[in-house]
Amino acid sequence: MNDVVLEWMVPYYPSMKRQLVKALLLSSILVFTLDAVLFYPIFFVPVLILAATAFFLLRSWKYEFEYSYVNGDLEISKIIRKEKRKELYRCDRKDMIEVAKGRCPAENRRTRDYTSGLKRASVYTIKTGNEYIYVEPNEGFIEEMKLYRKVLTA
Repeated sequence: MNDVVLEWMVPYYPSMKRQLVKALLLSSILVFTLDAVLFYPIFFVPVLILAATAFFLLRSWKYEFEYSYVNGDLEISKIIRKEKRKELYRCDRKDMIEVAKGRCPAENRRTRDYTSGLKRASVYTIKTGNEYIYVEPNEGFIEEMKLYRKVLTA
């Protein structure tokens, strides 16, 4: 039994746009709270609405991707707030054509991005039949793929 099982996690980091939305939302909650305390108690209504929006919105941005590679089959799951697991993608070994370093430009193919969102991250593109899958693999995955698939390191 020479089964190959690799698992690794990649946390997601919000983009600058999402960080700006978070900062604006939290600062508006602070300003409306101060206004409600100091001037008009009617401002507590927007504070409650903004607080509920911030609670649900910011909680949905805490997730990570889990990659599972078992005997050539790749499964990508999204773990939300370390509580819920949602399977996002499954790929059989026969569907993988090649693995290339970097983000390959989408030439009329569907792309799926399962990376952390960091600019300096080491991203690989898995080419399947009509899709490009962007992942951040660990060294074990790359070594395993070199045994069975063509890995382009450009």
